[in-house]
Amino acid sequence: MKDITKLATILNADAILIDYRTKKTTYLSEMTDTDKLITNLLIQNMELLLTHTYQSLSYRSGHILTCRVDTQTVICFLFDYSDMFSSNNELMMINSLSNLQSISQVIYTLYTYKNAPEEDVVIRHLGENFSDVQNTQQTKNPQKFFDAETNIIKGIVHSDKEALIIALDDLSHVKIIGEYFASNNLIRGEKDTLISYLAVMNRAIIQWGYPVQLAFKLHNELVQEIELSHRFPDFFQVIREITWQYFKTVQEYRIHNFLPLHQRIHRYIDEHIGENITLDDLASALNTSKKNLNPAFKKEYNVTITQFIRHAKIDAAKELLIASDLNLDEITHLLSFSTKSYFVKTFKEITGVTPAYFRQHFFDQHLHL
Repeated sequence: MKDITKLATILNADAILIDYRTKKTTYLSEMTDTDKLITNLLIQNMELLLTHTYQSLSYRSGHILTCRVDTQTVICFLFDYSDMFSSNNELMMINSLSNLQSISQVIYTLYTYKNAPEEDVVIRHLGENFSDVQNTQQTKNPQKFFDAETNIIKGIVHSDKEALIIALDDLSHVKIIGEYFASNNLIRGEKDTLISYLAVMNRAIIQWGYPVQLAFKLHNELVQEIELSHRFPDFFQVIREITWQYFKTVQEYRIHNFLPLHQRIHRYIDEHIGENITLDDLASALNTSKKNLNPAFKKEYNVTITQFIRHAKIDAAKELLIASDLNLDEITHLLSFSTKSYFVKTFKEITGVTPAYFRQHFFDQHLHL
């Protein structure tokens, strides 16, 4: 069970185990009030969770990945996009959604120690009370698309969570992918649509006042992740998560300058984990003296900034190895290691195993995530 908890931490999810026989819930992660509310709704609709081995249940501000590990027991991973304190990074956001089956199989194996069934993940869209499965009828309506997109932008730049939820619901009723792409090259059409959507979101937050350099960094990393994805099992869920990423980006920027120095350093590293981060970069970005950085950080976290960056990059690498099919060259590039051999060397120094071994054996009992 401990390894399931660690997997959830790596994937920035909250994990729960639900026993249908006893209606008992075991929280495998620290739960928020929202998580507890969602858990209660899931228990009330437990029959829904038992209908398939793997399911992705999307709701208004997140999704739940469920894995039925026996006839009466389900493990759920909760992903709340609107939680501004979650540590989701854009390098993993789309990869985790495009690899739902492999993540589900990992959960199954970690719990049962058996080979996971080769079954597809069933995609469901849930209504407000979770008892109603929504089969949204989409229509092609340019005006509705424009209105929904405009309201999404307003929700983001005004940090209005409820307005954003409503606008995303409106967008879910509009057909976004054209008939040509749907019948000829769906994945290319989905990628082009996502990239166009990113361009609109990026322009909007820059006009609002978000730094141009940071906006294009976010945009470029998301485009790279989109292009590296081979499939999108739930296309609109990717749209939804991208939107919440921009919402959190603006919301965090509003409060960023009011945080203590050690927290601003931590946030900067989280937001720039794909870059070659130096103390000079930190000092310049945070408008402080270079000599102030390590004392403030080490006092709080008991490690130097350089040590923390190395471990943070390896944590991100673990996530990519588990939840994506990127090869080692691609991960080396994404995380700005100088060479693949240096990446492998650093990974082994910190974890005790090579990245290839970790990917192949991370669900073994003896390998602690």
